[in-house]
Order: sequence, then C-alpha cells, then structure tokens
Amino acid sequence: MTAPDPMMKSSPLRSLTCLLAGLSLLATWSHAQEEPAEDGNEALVADAGKDFFERGKNLYDQAKAEQDPAQKRRLLAQCVGIFDSYLIDFPEHENTPKAWWYLGSSFQQLGKARDAMRCYKALVQRFEEGPWVAAASYALAAEDYNKGNFADAAPRFERYGEESNREGEAARGFYYAGHCYRLSDQHAKAMEAFRKVIADPQGGEFIAMSKLGLGHCSMHLERFDEALELFLEVSAMGAPDNVRAEALLNASKAADRLDKPEQAVAHLERILEAEGMKNWWPAAHSALLNAHFEAGRYEKVIELHEASDIQLPQQQQAARLLLVGRALMHLEESEKAIKLFREIERMVAPASDLAFQASFYRLMCFYRIEGKHVPEQVDAFLELYAANRPDDTRIHTALMMKAESLYDERKVAAAAQVYNRIDESKISKANLPGLLYQRGWCLAEAGDQLGALRSLDEFIRNHSEDKRIPSALAKRAKVHERAGQLEQAVADYDRIVKLGNPVDMVKLAWLESARLRRGANQVEDMLTRYQGLLEEDFGLSPKLEAEANYWLGWGLVKTNRPKLSIEPLEKARELRGDLYGKHAGLLLALGYFAAQNIDKLAEEVHLAIEKEYVGELPDQAVQWVGMQSYNAKKFEDSATFLALIANPGEPRETPKEVWRYLGKSLLATDKPEQALPAIKNVLEIEDNPAWRADGLLDLGRAHLMLDQLEEARQAVDDALELQPQGRTRGSLRILAGDLDMKEGDPNKASAQYLIVVNFIKDKELKPLALHKLVAAQEAAGEKKEADKYREMLQTEFPDWKAP
Repeated sequence: MTAPDPMMKSSPLRSLTCLLAGLSLLATWSHAQEEPAEDGNEALVADAGKDFFERGKNLYDQAKAEQDPAQKRRLLAQCVGIFDSYLIDFPEHENTPKAWWYLGSSFQQLGKARDAMRCYKALVQRFEEGPWVAAASYALAAEDYNKGNFADAAPRFERYGEESNREGEAARGFYYAGHCYRLSDQHAKAMEAFRKVIADPQGGEFIAMSKLGLGHCSMHLERFDEALELFLEVSAMGAPDNVRAEALLNASKAADRLDKPEQAVAHLERILEAEGMKNWWPAAHSALLNAHFEAGRYEKVIELHEASDIQLPQQQQAARLLLVGRALMHLEESEKAIKLFREIERMVAPASDLAFQASFYRLMCFYRIEGKHVPEQVDAFLELYAANRPDDTRIHTALMMKAESLYDERKVAAAAQVYNRIDESKISKANLPGLLYQRGWCLAEAGDQLGALRSLDEFIRNHSEDKRIPSALAKRAKVHERAGQLEQAVADYDRIVKLGNPVDMVKLAWLESARLRRGANQVEDMLTRYQGLLEEDFGLSPKLEAEANYWLGWGLVKTNRPKLSIEPLEKARELRGDLYGKHAGLLLALGYFAAQNIDKLAEEVHLAIEKEYVGELPDQAVQWVGMQSYNAKKFEDSATFLALIANPGEPRETPKEVWRYLGKSLLATDKPEQALPAIKNVLEIEDNPAWRADGLLDLGRAHLMLDQLEEARQAVDDALELQPQGRTRGSLRILAGDLDMKEGDPNKASAQYLIVVNFIKDKELKPLALHKLVAAQEAAGEKKEADKYREMLQTEFPDWKAP
C-alpha cells in the first residue's frame, strides 16, 4: 500500500487506513501500531508511575500480537482502563505523553475514533514537542485529511514534520503539509513547506513530489515560467513514471499559458510516446484536446478527435465526446453537436453526470437554433434532473432558457413566474448579466415593479461596463415613473445622457426626461432637456422634432419669454401642423404680440379665423394688432380684428378704444352703416370733450356717406360746440365744407376749407383742404383763385396724392 496521492485536489482519501498505510510512524489499524522510538538507557530506580505504565504497555503489546479478534478487543479494552487510570493518578509523570498516545491508539483500534482523537488532541495541547506529539499530530492530520479538512490538517502535518525523530519523516510531514495548504488555497504556506522538503538531504521520494506541488502553486499564482521550469525538472528526475507523467502534463499547460503551443504539444507527445506512461495516454490526449479547447482552438479539437485511435473506456469516451460537442457549439455547428450529445446520452446511465451535461448542452444547442417548444423541453430536462441537482447552475440556466423563450413568445406573465424560480447565485458569471437584464424587463412588463427594480438595480450596479446599461437605465426609469419616483427616473435618464451612447438611447433619455419635467411643471428644467434634444444631431423624426419645438416654445411663453418662442413654435407647426397648428398658433400670437410684429400677428389672427379658434386668442393681442393695423392704414384688417373683440350686446364691456377704431376702420373701408353702431357706442360712454368731438366727427362722416346731411350737420355742430383743437378741429372744418359742397354752396365750403389752409399746420389735413378748396373755387367760378391754391398745393406738397 502507498502513501496518500499527493496530486489529489478535491476528494479526501477513501479511509484513514489509506492515509496511514506506508508511513513508518503508524501501521494500518489492522496491525499493531509502531510507537515512536524510545531511549533504552533508563535508570533502575523504584517508580510506581512507571510500573503502572508498564502494566498497560505490556498489555498493549499483547493486544498487538493477538491474532484472535475477540481476544484482541478484550485486551485493548483493558488497556483503555489501565491508561485512563494512569492518567488520572499520574498526570505529570514522564510517561504521560506515551500514555495519552497508547490510550488514543487503543480507542482507535477499538473503532472509537472520536475518543481516539480526543486523546491525541489532549496530547498535542499539553505537550509542546517530542516524538509522541509528532505521532499524535500525524493521527489528527490524517483524520482531518480524510474528512477533507485540509486547512486543519496542514499545520498538524507540519508539526509532525517538526517533531518527528525518525529519518525522512520530516520530509513526509512537510510534503503533506504543503499538499494540504495547496488544497486549502494557502499557496504561500504551501510553497514554504515544499521548499523545506526540497532543501532536506533526506527528502527522498518527496523531493520530486514537492517540486511538482511547487509547480502547481506557481501555476495558481500565474508564474508560468517558474512553473514550467519546475515541471520539467521533475520530468527529468528519476521519479516514478506516474509523477513524471503528471509533471509533463502540467508542463504542457504552463507552456500553453506562455503561448508556446509547440512546446505544449511536445510535452504531451512525450507522454503518448512513453510505454511506461501508457496509463496516462488517455489523460494526455484529453489534456491536448482541453488545451486547445481552453485556448479557443475549437477546430483543432475536432481535428485531433477525428485523428485519434486511442481506445477509451465508454465513460471516458463519453467525456471526450462531450468536449468535442462543446467545441462544435463554439463553432456554431449546433446541429452536429446535438447528434453527439444524443450519442452520449445513449452511452451512459441516464442519472450520470455525463448524461446530465449532455442533456443540458443539447438543450442549449436547441435553444440557440431557436427550436420550437423550448419550454416543454426544459420541463422534460428538469423532470429528469432537477430533484437530484436543485442547486446546479445548469438547472437554473435551463430555467433561464425557458423564461427567455416564453418572454420571446410574449407570454410575459408565464415568463415572470419562471424568472422568479431562478436562483441567481446558481447562474454562471457569464450568464448572470443577461439574467438580471432580461428578468428586470420581463418583471417590469408583468407588473412586478419591485422585482424589476431589484433585478435592474443589481445589473446596473454590478455590470457597469455592459453595453446594455443604457437600455437597463431606460427601463428602470420607466419603472420608477410608474411608482411615482420621478426624481429617480430623471436621474436614470441623466446617466444615459452622460454615457453618450448609443445615440438612440441618449435621444430617448432627453425626450423622456423632458416629458417628465413637463408633467411635473418644472418648466425651466424641461426647457433645458428639450434644448438638449434639439441641439444634438439625433436625426429626429418630424413628429419628435415637432414635439420638442412645440414644448420648447410653450415653455418660453410660460416663463415670460414669448419673443424667444417664435422660432421653435413656427418649426413645430411647419413639421406637424396637424398636431400643433392650433396650439402653436395660440402661442405664436403671444410671441408676435410680445415682439410687436404686426404683420405676423395679423397673419396669425387670420389663420385663427380660418381654423375657427380665433375666440381663444388673447383679447389684448387682438386689440393691439387691430389698432396697429389701423395706424398702418390696413383698415380691412383693423375692422376685422377689432370686430372680433367688440361686444354689441354689452357695449360697455368692450373698451371704448375698440369701438372708436372699429368705427374709423369701417368708415375707411366705406362701410358707414356698419360703422354707425360702433361710433354711437363710443359716444354713449365717452366723457372726454376732445374724444367726444372726435366721435362726433366720425358720426358726421358716416351720416354724410349715407347722404344723411341733416344728421351729419348736427354732428358737426355738436362737435364744434366742444371747441376741439388741432387735427380734430381741422377735420370738422373739412367735413363742414364737404356738407356745404353737398348742399351746393361752394363759397361757404371754401370758407371752411380756407380756415384749415390758413390756421391748421397738419401735413395731412392742409394738402387735403387745399385740394378741396381748389375744387370749391372752381365750382364757384373763381378760376384764378383755384389756380392760386393749386399752385400752392403743388409747391408745398409736390408728392401729395389725392385720396
């Protein structure tokens, strides 16, 4: 029997016997154990403790020599009684360490391992050094090793190496200590222990194995040059073939990590060429396939597999086919891979791990080629394997495939239920981001907002470099919005903008955050966001560009910047007049009003009339453009606009300025009959003498135009009684002259016109009065006077044109 396999990495020895067999300190438990060597030169003096101890020792030796199992057990039971009594009566005797050892050994041979370990622990705790401490340490280490407690076993093996008094045992102890340290991922301590063995002149067979262990540690620390050198040293030593073969196998791995593929292959070929390493040929060939697989050389895996004639037991052949199938998967030859996986499932027991893996990879291939009925196939897979492997990552990955298939089929509620069955801690690192992302989207759509937030939060927090982060942020923002957490939603959109890519997501972030700010009436921030959307070259659709421009204009009006609103509002209406024609027009009216743009505002009022929403325009804007149109001599516009805000039913509710200029505009457009009500409304509410005179002037003009001369004369007389000055007085004199001319009295008319010519300096009234005076003089037969005034008109007002 041999010592523990130093290359074992994951499983403890099958039994305590396997560990202790072959070690010179301890024989197997089926034979008498060897205790540490004792000094034979003892003084012959009376010693009751010694005599007591010797009784137990002699009985122990008899038990060792006894062949009858029943008798042997009786003797060992007596040993237990004697040594137990001895330790009570002589706790400080020089033989106490030995007594603890023999008591523990007796218990162990009786199958009472727990009592045995208790004795060994007492021994190592009470005594700091010596061969008995070494022996007990080894026994405790062996127990820990067999239970897989490598971290506990390592220091105990180390103590055994330090305290042992037999030649070569230090190397044994330090080797097993290093091996256990390595198995418990304490590589620095492992390397220290291995180096002690290598430096020990009595290291013997453990030197090669320690160099091998040191190489493994160097590989773990990614010191591949150092590891390769160590493995090659072992392969060149006179070590057993199995040790050299393992060294070459790992030398190949180190060479591969150093990007020395030819050397890696050469080391494996040395194994394949050595008859003494024939047992390692399958492993070497598999390692060659694995090396290429891990390096991503999947075509090479297929090539080597097809060229190999190495016969393997069915189980190993299935394992190799599994690797080849996975290589085919990476080459996107899923249909070929499916055939191999089916073959594996036929080769091995249905409950075996290989069958499980093959079934899983076959399912994955089917999922990748978007085969039908994936959920049903997942259910069949789970029915076979889920009960015995509930925590296996592949079980939960299969659930993930089912959930995604259901989600792709828009069976959102069913997909959400499956997603909630998945334990994300059982999902591989490569698949976890996809799970968190997809689950977050699905749960959000299924109405599980809290679950969606948890999943998306984890994805965004732990996978910040994932290209799907902007999309996840956008989805989380929507979830926050539904939950009324608007600030969190806007914060997510702002993170997308800060990321800057992809363009579509940045565009979405600007747009949605602007909408949120608009809904919350946070107008200034809304403006910033719509401006951000428009300033970037996003290639917006007409609908979105129109929306952004409209709300930008709306916000500028709302924040008392109507002049600045004109350009975006015009753009919105230009792009989507069907959506924003009326609303943009209403706001544009305010903008043009603020900008004092008469022509544009007039156009806007006409459009509002045409589209039948003029009643929604602000009266102030309509009044202003009406009066400005009058001043610009656009009398038709003025009359149209002012009539919109005049209220004939309740005249006093309408500003008198509106009635005044409405009347004047109607007169200017030859509509005296329509003008009369407006003029009369002014006179009903006007108290100021000057403005009443102006109103009476308009009243007289209207009556004159209607040939109502008596009413016209009365209006003139009433106006003159108010003693108006300036332009009004001059206009009344001209009107009086016009009435005289209408009544056939040109001389009287001339007198009226002459008053204006001589005493009124108005640049509009004087040329008109001269023009009328010329006509009156001619009508009176005063040609000379008429020519005089005609010359005056031409001299003083050469560019004047008669109305």
